[in-house]
Amino acid sequence: MGPEMSQFLSGMKRTIEQVILPSLSDRFAQEQAGMVAATLGFLAVTHDKVFHYELLENYRYKQILGKATVLLDRETLTQPELEATIGAIRRHFKLDPPESDVYFRPFSFLRRSNETMKEHLCTLIRCQSALPRGLRQSFDTLLIPFLRELEARERSWVKALGFDSMADQIPNIEEFLFRDGKLRVADGVER
Repeated sequence: MGPEMSQFLSGMKRTIEQVILPSLSDRFAQEQAGMVAATLGFLAVTHDKVFHYELLENYRYKQILGKATVLLDRETLTQPELEATIGAIRRHFKLDPPESDVYFRPFSFLRRSNETMKEHLCTLIRCQSALPRGLRQSFDTLLIPFLRELEARERSWVKALGFDSMADQIPNIEEFLFRDGKLRVADGVER
């Protein structure tokens, strides 16, 4: 049995901090070595959570896009880009349905699916100003909590880099992703 990936990463970080950094005299080289050490520390904390992060994001995007398509179906859409995007979301959901067992798919599939859904959501946001006022407000009601949670999740993800001045107020990514040993999903049900 070999060492865990986190052991390799923390070993490299320690070598940079304890051997390489002290022997460097150039300030720029010291800064760069420090950045590499910080990145290795970040990777040691997050590497085993990448799949779960993407999996949680997959659930979140499916949830908001599903609700958005239902909401926008109530109106006769006259904006071609918006109609095309709703159609594209429906086609995407045939490839990666909201109730699918995406966790059995390769990571590359999950990542591509998430990127596609992000693009669709960005298009809906861009087209939002052309919606009737009531529909725009209803869309905002869906969007605002989603974006707040997304910001919190992303800040939690990069917390280990040490650049966030309010990092002590942010949960660690593991706390954010899991509850009672299971992945948190948007509807409050753990899987």
